[in-house]
Amino acid sequence: MTKLNSEARRILAATGITVRDLIAYGGWLKEETDAAGNRHWVPETEWRGDECGCSDDRCIGFHHEEGEECGCLPATIENRAKDREAYSIWQAYRTAVEANDGRGDQDAYDAVWSRAETWVRRHYPHALTFSLDTVVKGERGISATYAPFLDGSIPSYVGATPEGDGYRQQLWTEGTDLNGHISHERARTMYRQGEENGRTG
Repeated sequence: MTKLNSEARRILAATGITVRDLIAYGGWLKEETDAAGNRHWVPETEWRGDECGCSDDRCIGFHHEEGEECGCLPATIENRAKDREAYSIWQAYRTAVEANDGRGDQDAYDAVWSRAETWVRRHYPHALTFSLDTVVKGERGISATYAPFLDGSIPSYVGATPEGDGYRQQLWTEGTDLNGHISHERARTMYRQGEENGRTG
């Protein structure tokens, strides 16, 4: 089993991320059967990526040469922070909406809306507008609108839908956990959307 090298461990330590945190975010799952005979997918506990910290075990020699700096680990750390912040924003949003027996908490709502705007502007600078309230293809989450492509077309991405002259794209979707892993229900929805895009593409 590949072990993380000293440089990767130094980078992780500097950001307060443990090796176990990185493994959890890597998304590797293994199948286990419980006492009742039911099968479950559970997170791996061993690192299965390359020694430089990339989740792709072919990174050295493929993404970069031996001795060269790897850009994958810093990108992974940034994406992990982005996903965890989105999760926190969504939990705060749901709390604000459901407060006071469903009547909501306007101050908390305004505060989380401001947090969401900052998150979208930082990570998706080309977004025109954003929303926490808009349902995209039956799914709730953080979404944003975009202008059409230069040729006037719009993408057929999973989680994208036409809106105005452009399109709305789901940026983070309810059913995603702190590590960016999606629920079984969300996976089924994404598969269905992909099938629908294939039929209309």
